[in-house]
Amino acid sequence: MNIPARTLRMTFVAAALAAAAGGAFALDTGGFMRVATDTTMGVSPNSAPGMPGRAEGDRDQQPAATTDMSADKAKQSVSDSTVTSKVKAKLLVTKELKSTGIHVKTKNGTVNLSGSVPTQEQHQLAVDATRSVNGVSSVNDELKVLSQ
Repeated sequence: MNIPARTLRMTFVAAALAAAAGGAFALDTGGFMRVATDTTMGVSPNSAPGMPGRAEGDRDQQPAATTDMSADKAKQSVSDSTVTSKVKAKLLVTKELKSTGIHVKTKNGTVNLSGSVPTQEQHQLAVDATRSVNGVSSVNDELKVLSQ
């Protein structure tokens, strides 16, 4: 099966946009893209009458703390993934920077740079490029400079 390059590009772009927006995507049988932005469950899994763990009085109530924490975690994960992607893209397009040896991880807006670069100038370029990305709150610099 040969899929045209344009179709693949459009699929990847839609997937990236859905991931950045916190949504989910799927192709239906006709090849049309479906995007869902609200993936939270409307009813708790234990809401049926007689299910253990639920009192009859709170049948219609959602466990708000668990749902809120899960949503916040998911949003932070998407946000961190987005920041990581933006940093990697910025490092790739920065002229005179060899970024193939740089590893990027993000947690709560703090970007961890690890790996190695050939010179001190490359090191400074990488750190400056990372700091310039929107969404980066701080940079944990663990890059090593290789002397050649």
